[in-house]
Amino acid sequence: MSDNSVRAKLVAMLLVSFILHASLAGSIVIRSAHPDIALTTLLVSCLFVGSNGGASLGTLAGLLEASYTNRYVGSIMVSRTITGWVIGALEERIFRDSILITISTVLLGTFASESLFFLFAPQPHALRWLVRTSESSLYNAVLAIPMYYLVRKLVKRKD
Repeated sequence: MSDNSVRAKLVAMLLVSFILHASLAGSIVIRSAHPDIALTTLLVSCLFVGSNGGASLGTLAGLLEASYTNRYVGSIMVSRTITGWVIGALEERIFRDSILITISTVLLGTFASESLFFLFAPQPHALRWLVRTSESSLYNAVLAIPMYYLVRKLVKRKD
C-alpha cells in the first residue's frame, strides 16, 4: 500500500471522526469530561505517519476544529499542528504496535495539546481547566483503544 493511499485513508478517517465529534461529543459526556474524537484520531494516526504527515494531519484537525468553534483559530491550529508533528516524530522512535504505547501517547498527547492551547490562549479559572483537561485526557485514552485497532487495520501493509 502506497504512502499516498495511507495518507488519504487517514485524512478521510480524520474527517469522519471530526463529523462524529461535532455531532456526538456533547451527548457522550461523563461528569465534565468531553471526548475529543478528532484529537484522539489525530494522535493515533500520527503514530503511523512521520513528522511531516503528523504536522499535516494536525493542521487539518486544527483547521476543522477552528472552523467549528470560530474562536481562537490560530491557537487551535498551532497547538494541533505542533502536537501532530511531535507525535509523528515519535513514529520511528517508539514501538507503535503496542496498545499500551498508544494509550499513553493519547493520554499525554491530549494533555500536551490542550496545554499548548492554554499557553497560546489562556483561559480563566486555571484549576477548572486542569480538572477538565485531565478528565478529557483520560476519556480520550479509553477511546484510543478501538481507534488504534481501526487505524492499524486501515494502514496495514500487505507484504
